[in-house]
Amino acid sequence: MKKSRVLVVYSGWLGDMIWLVPTIHALKTVFDSISLVVSEVQAPLARIMKNGLLDEVYVDDPSRRLASAKAVRQAARANAIDTFIDFKGRWKTGIYIPWGRDLDIRLPHRRDAREYALSRLVHPRAVSMPARSEEGHMVDAYLSGLSGLVTQPVPVSFNLPFDAETMREGERIAKEEGLREKKSIALNLGSAQYSKIWPIENVVRLSEILEQDMGCKVVLMGARGFAPNDDYDARMSREFFANSSVTNLIEKTTLAVDAYLLSCGALSVSVGNDSFAGHMAGSANEVRSDTAGAVQAANGRWYRANHTVALFSSTNPLFCQPYDPTGTFSTIVLPGSYPDECVYDHKAHTCPHYGDRYCVERAHCMQHLTVDQVVEAIEAKLKATPSPSHRKS
Repeated sequence: MKKSRVLVVYSGWLGDMIWLVPTIHALKTVFDSISLVVSEVQAPLARIMKNGLLDEVYVDDPSRRLASAKAVRQAARANAIDTFIDFKGRWKTGIYIPWGRDLDIRLPHRRDAREYALSRLVHPRAVSMPARSEEGHMVDAYLSGLSGLVTQPVPVSFNLPFDAETMREGERIAKEEGLREKKSIALNLGSAQYSKIWPIENVVRLSEILEQDMGCKVVLMGARGFAPNDDYDARMSREFFANSSVTNLIEKTTLAVDAYLLSCGALSVSVGNDSFAGHMAGSANEVRSDTAGAVQAANGRWYRANHTVALFSSTNPLFCQPYDPTGTFSTIVLPGSYPDECVYDHKAHTCPHYGDRYCVERAHCMQHLTVDQVVEAIEAKLKATPSPSHRKS
């Protein structure tokens, strides 16, 4: 029997939100109502999920956090929500959860919470979720946090409940641009963290090779406006691709339409860094064994995803690559070497400049990831992808 209502707190970056989608699907099998607290940058994706996966979406507003948290706590009490899951384990996320002896509150394990002491101070009676595996993917880590709540195995699903208008617009663009009739390569430019961004000059050179030497259709995708990186995608596309023959969708589509195009199979290969686009395109759904294009993983289950080339440098691909237990659909490309001045820790996979702008003008490790490396990965992917005539909606 389903329980009644659960509130999930998960305020972070947009790309991280993709890792939570299978968890929401799993919770849907147990709870009648799911509410979610997200950051401002995650809100557009969360609102897509209101079309059938989520019942309420609340935005963690830094400019009025105490007031917005109070409003969420009041709504939780008014709606008799008695189960709360905070996947971040911070004081600022903890204040969105009411206090009470009869509530089921779950926080990350001591090893995984970013502010364990503070989160425990806010909710001393909370239950700790299992510690995350040091070798597993974030998707598996979040699903393991549902131990005791979801007792039956639930197929991993990244499917989003797109509304009819979004799907019509996505199919209109796919048909108008002939995406399914050609070898179509999506290039995703930016990220909230500058240390993840591949130099734009490399993107330009890659697009020239794809078009002129490989006969591919190049599609630029990204955010038309994104404050954390000063609208990087739009600025770069205007400056470097204004007179180009590439198909530039950056200022023509919404995030919902982008998500649909990345996941529906209209594109041959998606290329991007550790961010939303790559996660959306390359993460594998668990499917039946007789599903077209399905591949069996070592765990005995079958999966299918879109082919992706993911560019990594300052973050750990073990945790953050597109979710692909088969190792078939996503290819990870890492720099062959790092600058002498680079302070990236190759053992812990951490970088002190991950979230700032140090790497914009200095020893940027992504500069050492070459165009030739990416071209080679795309060529291999094109050999593995269905021919354009077989990529149907």
